[in-house]
Amino acid sequence: MFGGSATFTLSALASLLSFVFGLVVALRWWRSRRPAFAAWAAGLLIFSAAAATQAAGERSGFGPALFRAFYLLGGALGVVYLAQGTLFLLAPRRVATISLGVLLAVTFGLAVDAAIVPVDTASLSTPEGILGGAIDRYSLLHIAVVVLNVVGSAVLVGGSAWSAWRYARDRSGLDRVICNVLLTTGAVIIAAGFSAAKTVGSTLSTLGAYEAVGIAVMFAGFLALGRVGHAQRGTRTLVRADPPAEVRR
Repeated sequence: MFGGSATFTLSALASLLSFVFGLVVALRWWRSRRPAFAAWAAGLLIFSAAAATQAAGERSGFGPALFRAFYLLGGALGVVYLAQGTLFLLAPRRVATISLGVLLAVTFGLAVDAAIVPVDTASLSTPEGILGGAIDRYSLLHIAVVVLNVVGSAVLVGGSAWSAWRYARDRSGLDRVICNVLLTTGAVIIAAGFSAAKTVGSTLSTLGAYEAVGIAVMFAGFLALGRVGHAQRGTRTLVRADPPAEVRR
């Protein structure tokens, strides 16, 4: 255990928030059938599973199997699937579809590597080990975590920030501006979590706090769609089924 019950609560809270968020987005996909929502829902549910493994490990300790699941889901896959959703909105459909095919192949390869990569069990008693030190830094999984997080965060944060600027410039709706600003902010908070966990007291409680706050901020931004900025115009607007960074095809 690295932070006691408070750490477990923060990680479990992040998992719960992400799970509910994922269900809300999945419902939007069911209504609209837009692939961006499917990718976002997948990313959020992956993140929820990763936070759940983190909570379980903090409560009972990390073994090799739990560490493999945590590092694969939380370290490598969560952010990049959210970024894939952004690609479906901002990139040509053919590019986004090819990207999805590559991502699915990469996911399979990383799952296989995570199952066989040697794990330094002794280091799983420290946050540094759990955050990547327990495997060889030149292993496929470790390299993929670095690359996918940098690329995924750049696409997710950059896409949301660009959309916020575009909507503000075109005066397309205060709700869309707020949504994308909060999505950008939340994504930055989550991206900073792993680095902060290694430097701020070297505890996993730091990571759990960043995850819970980041997901809450992103969820608030998504829920702002159709709800903010309409009352003052004297109209009653239903919540739209449009994505936060909508690009109509």
